[in-house]
Amino acid sequence: MPDIEFSRTVLPGLDGVTVAVTGGASGIGRAAAVLAAQSGARVVAGDLNDELLADLSREAKSRDLALETTHLDVADSSSVEEFIGLADARSDLFGLVASAGISPDVPSLEITPEQWHQIMDINLTGLFLCNQLAARAMVAHGQGGSIVNIGSAVGQTGAGTLAHYAATKGGVAALTRALAKDLGPHGIRVNCVSPGGAVDTPLMWSRVTEEYVAQRVAGLPLRRIGRPEDLGYCIGFLLSGLSSWITGQNLQVNGGSLML
Repeated sequence: MPDIEFSRTVLPGLDGVTVAVTGGASGIGRAAAVLAAQSGARVVAGDLNDELLADLSREAKSRDLALETTHLDVADSSSVEEFIGLADARSDLFGLVASAGISPDVPSLEITPEQWHQIMDINLTGLFLCNQLAARAMVAHGQGGSIVNIGSAVGQTGAGTLAHYAATKGGVAALTRALAKDLGPHGIRVNCVSPGGAVDTPLMWSRVTEEYVAQRVAGLPLRRIGRPEDLGYCIGFLLSGLSSWITGQNLQVNGGSLML
């Protein structure tokens, strides 16, 4: 089956709604932000990397997408509050994609308390604050909403030099289920998308070699590297009305590397 052309993909149920995306300047977050915008959503993308945000802004303007960018540090509660407030001010906030995260390789016996707290602050506490503030806005508007958190297959399988990362991603999956139960009565769905295998993102390339990726891909049933767009489609599906009876789920998107 031929690939779908990402730049022409439009998902139903997102036209005119507002979607906030953390980690939106690159990789999976960027793919989700662009897909939501080209599906008619008003998107606010936040990220720490101002250079990549500027590049995303230029793309949005060249394609006439309703996508604006802003500096965001999810480890800073005041920054998160400003970000969610900005998105909600554009119109009633409907969607959140919580994609910001870090993945440093450190053997378990060498992780320092500072490194542990840093990754927890970004990957788990920051994600929770984004979920909490977005959900408060959605509840106040009374029109429901959809939250998609980005997890990882490592949250279920573990990884030798990623104990602290695995702990945060396992936490993201558990938090997603808990919030889905809390927020369901308000018409707010909460799901998780967990990439695995090998996905062509800056985060992955910051910690692996081309040789490692080639070996990893050779062992995948689908025999190819994942693309940010592959995750973007799944995130867009969970944001949209196509998934209106799906909540509390952890969707594994990994080329077959993990089958549950």
